Amino acid sequence: MKSVFLLAGGLVIAIAGMASASTPSGFESTTLALSAEVGNACQEVQHGAFPNPIVIDSQTVSDQTFLPTADELVRCTNGTTFTIKVSSGNGSAVNQNCTSGGISTMALKSVGSPADTIPYVFLCTGDTDGSGHFVGAGYNTPRALGVSVKILASYAQNAVAHTDYSDTVTLTISY
Repeated sequence: MKSVFLLAGGLVIAIAGMASASTPSGFESTTLALSAEVGNACQEVQHGAFPNPIVIDSQTVSDQTFLPTADELVRCTNGTTFTIKVSSGNGSAVNQNCTSGGISTMALKSVGSPADTIPYVFLCTGDTDGSGHFVGAGYNTPRALGVSVKILASYAQNAVAHTDYSDTVTLTISY
């Protein structure tokens, strides 16, 4: 056992001696080229949700706006411009840009009486230019879409009383 230990010790000294002997004495400076790129990336970080159910007042003379209980949040690479496309399961909206002006071709439909519908406007008030464009602010700063639903007074006043109105809204991020 002792002889192995001495042999290993001698080997370490020899390697250390070689390392110091191979150090260059007149090293010249040099430059290295380095390039990089950052790709565009976006992801949903919070799923939006509305009160269940929203309660529409058919006796009001004003439009009714319903805010979410949790806004839709999207995180994108800093400076990445993205849009949110909206489709309605019951209305005629298909892949329309979600804007602060809203998409008016949405519809709530009664499950028990499918002929009874309530048109509504789906809004994304967080867009940066009114055309449905959003700009990412990096990993630590998700963007709130500012989703909301607006029922025009005339639609609320003409709605048939049911407790089973619904719609399925699909949001698709494009960047």
